[in-house]
Amino acid sequence: MQRFLAVLMMASVMALPLPLRAETLFLTLDPQHTHVMFSVMHLGLARTHGTFDKVEGRAVVDRNRPESAVVEVSIDIASLDSGLDARDANLMGGSWFDAEDHPRMNFVATGFDPSGEAAGLLTGDLTLRGVTRPVTLDVTYNGSAGDPFSSRKTRHGFTAKGVIRRSDFGMDFGLDFVGDEITLTIDTEFLQDTDD
Repeated sequence: MQRFLAVLMMASVMALPLPLRAETLFLTLDPQHTHVMFSVMHLGLARTHGTFDKVEGRAVVDRNRPESAVVEVSIDIASLDSGLDARDANLMGGSWFDAEDHPRMNFVATGFDPSGEAAGLLTGDLTLRGVTRPVTLDVTYNGSAGDPFSSRKTRHGFTAKGVIRRSDFGMDFGLDFVGDEITLTIDTEFLQDTDD
C-alpha cells in the first residue's frame, strides 16, 4: 500500500477510516481470503480473465489520519492463473511479465481521498517489471466481523477496482491483438488482533 502492488493490485485498501476503538491499527492481509483478478480485451472481441493466487501484505492505519496509512502489498507473478497453462507459461516470459528477472509486483500506498464514510480513492506506486508508476484504486470498505476461528481477531473486508495500462510498465508486446488497458478487481480481508 509510506512508500505495492497493490496489486492489483490492492489490497492497499486499508487507508479507510474504521469504526474501531484503537487509534492505530496493525493489519495483516489474509491471503486465503484475497483475490486479485484482472481482465484484458482480446482482439477487441471478448475479455480474457485471470488471477494472481499468492499475495501478502500489511497495513498500519491511524484512525485520526487515514490519509497517512501505510499499506504494502506484494504479489508473486508466478502465481498467475489465466485458465490455460500454455498461455500462463507465455505470460511468464520476457515479452510479458518477465517473471525470471522480476518475480514480484509491489504496491505501496501514497495517499487516500475519502469520498464517503465507506469509500474513497487510494493512490499508490505500483512496481511491475522493474518500472514504478502511480495508480489509483476506487476502494469500498465492506465492513468488519469477528473471526469465527479466533476470538482474538477481527476481519475487515474491502473491494478495490482500477485500470492500468500495461504499456506504462514496458509490457507493450502484442498491442495490436491484446488490449493495453488492464482492469483490476481486488477483494480482500485484513486481520486485526482485537488487542490492538
